[in-house]
Amino acid sequence: MRWLLTAILVLGLALLGIACQGEDEEEGEATATPAATEAASPTAPAGSPKTPDLAPGWTKIEPGGDTICSLGTPYAFYVHPGTVNRLLVYFQGGGACWNDFTCSDPDTYFDSAVDDTGPEHLYLAGGIGDLDNPDNPFKDWFLVFVSYCTADIHWGDSTKTYTIGGEETTVYHKGFVNLSAVLDWIQANFEKPEKIFVTGRSGGSYGSIMGAPYIQALYPNVPLYQLGDSGAGVVTDDFFQNSLQNWGAVQNLPDWIPALQVPWTELTMAKIYIALANYYSNDCWSQYNTAHDVDQLFYYAAMGGTAADWGDLMLGSIQEIQDNAPNFHSYTSPGAIHGITNRDIFYTREVEGVKFHDWVDAMVNDEAWDDVMCTDCETDPEAQ
Repeated sequence: MRWLLTAILVLGLALLGIACQGEDEEEGEATATPAATEAASPTAPAGSPKTPDLAPGWTKIEPGGDTICSLGTPYAFYVHPGTVNRLLVYFQGGGACWNDFTCSDPDTYFDSAVDDTGPEHLYLAGGIGDLDNPDNPFKDWFLVFVSYCTADIHWGDSTKTYTIGGEETTVYHKGFVNLSAVLDWIQANFEKPEKIFVTGRSGGSYGSIMGAPYIQALYPNVPLYQLGDSGAGVVTDDFFQNSLQNWGAVQNLPDWIPALQVPWTELTMAKIYIALANYYSNDCWSQYNTAHDVDQLFYYAAMGGTAADWGDLMLGSIQEIQDNAPNFHSYTSPGAIHGITNRDIFYTREVEGVKFHDWVDAMVNDEAWDDVMCTDCETDPEAQ
């Protein structure tokens, strides 16, 4: 993994994300920038940083090696050319499993293979994937679509056999291995993007929070913007104990961030966000959720939680991050729709007079950007 070998600690880096830095915040630390290895795109001006020369549309990349999907099928990811030296990394969602019951039922709980139709037909037909929409903040950016098929929210590196009713199911929780292959490709093809936006929906939301520090390790002087779409991380008290070890995820947490060097049983999603946002204090960190997200409620109940408690716990988690990380903001909309970045409501969603695509645009363009919270969280005009 070339990206990991070159990710060594650098002190005192002054990053550029001014809109996400408080006046009294200290600068975050990051890791060293790798050398680029690929030829420049023929469309790039002479002397500009190197970018990949890609065919139009989506290109499927099959990295091979140790990459694999949860039930043993091959892994692949997708890339799309841009016209500006800016990079969007999108983590696909697709459920998760963490015990005998959930991992023995892939049809209900997780996607087990990469869909060969490609992101433009399945996952990114709308929202950020609508590159012809003039309101799309990313219509000219390079896109990397991190496919998901490992049931471990992109965090895992283990092989685990689960048993229910005497039937065994072996699951390859290799999400972090697959992500590492994607990072190898990014490192080999982008010398120094001007900006990087890291996002993902549902399980991909958690992939974005895990992937962001590793991407920042490759490009420490590049402004990075993270958005977790519909992944508040509300879990039961014992969920991390039941999942992280099965996934082999503990060893993949960024070991250069001091606030994450605590017993993993003490971790929460709020603490992970706070640790990353404080360490990378010039970068932007964010979440989007609906007040009654039907899928997040489903998985919380599957963990053994009480679904009726989820909304208050979600708001409490967001408040905890806001109180401890001034470079974090959230957008909470009414209703129960799960996900926005891959839907057409990316352009039509409006809460308290703020359109979501304008909110995202302000973030990535370092303009005024703040929290948005629905006052009437029950009635969702987008669901009518």
